[in-house]
Amino acid sequence: MVRGFSGLLYVAIIVSSALFSNLALIIVLFIFSALALFEFQRLLHYKSPVPLLFFGLLAYQFYTGKLNNTLHYGLLALGIFTNILLAFLLVKKKSFDFAPFQKSGLTLFYLISSGYFIIASTAMESSWMNGITLSMYFLIWTNNSFAYLFGKKWGKNSLFPEVSPKKTWEGFWGGALACFLLSLVLLNFHKEFKIWVFPLLALIIIIASTLGDLIQSKFKREANVKDSGSLIPGHGGFYDRMDSVLYTAPFVNLFLIIVHYVS
Repeated sequence: MVRGFSGLLYVAIIVSSALFSNLALIIVLFIFSALALFEFQRLLHYKSPVPLLFFGLLAYQFYTGKLNNTLHYGLLALGIFTNILLAFLLVKKKSFDFAPFQKSGLTLFYLISSGYFIIASTAMESSWMNGITLSMYFLIWTNNSFAYLFGKKWGKNSLFPEVSPKKTWEGFWGGALACFLLSLVLLNFHKEFKIWVFPLLALIIIIASTLGDLIQSKFKREANVKDSGSLIPGHGGFYDRMDSVLYTAPFVNLFLIIVHYVS
């Protein structure tokens, strides 16, 4: 009951702010991402105010239109590289035990750049206000929710037992099917894109959101904690709630840049 209510409240805040104004959504996404950043630093035992200050500066520069394109694309390249590296370490079952200087880079290019690209999604071209941001969230929420429901009902074969024993292949395919079907529905609300864009976007989100969830589970397991925080009753912390979207946002940004140039 508590989990359901807090989850719905989280969704309602994001959707209502997106429908209210672009600025309202940017403020909400910044606050949520900043809280996830704080929780992530706590998992790493990395105490420094610099990441939050830098994230705030990035968000401000983006909103005022003063952010240099070189910095934007540099963050995108380094963010995607870092995410792929984390996925490689996960698959190879390597430790996430990082040196202090590595924690600084990880915080910058994994959490901060990902939070920035969630905010940057609000500027992506769409036929309705904040359409790309909301569609990205809807696809991720659908994938994760149906993966949970299918896994709970029919799950037998573990997806990655060393990191997250409760995640199953049955849940993965159930979430993937629901996400793909929703992408076909969302096509009707995004006439500016060709018919192949959203099914391919769904595929990217299915893979990236699953990896993001597993990578976050790996960080928590190595920190020997169940949740990253306790600010969202029944869900844990904001990093628990945003792990998939944080990991996915840079890949969505890159994909839509490519779509723009090939269309």
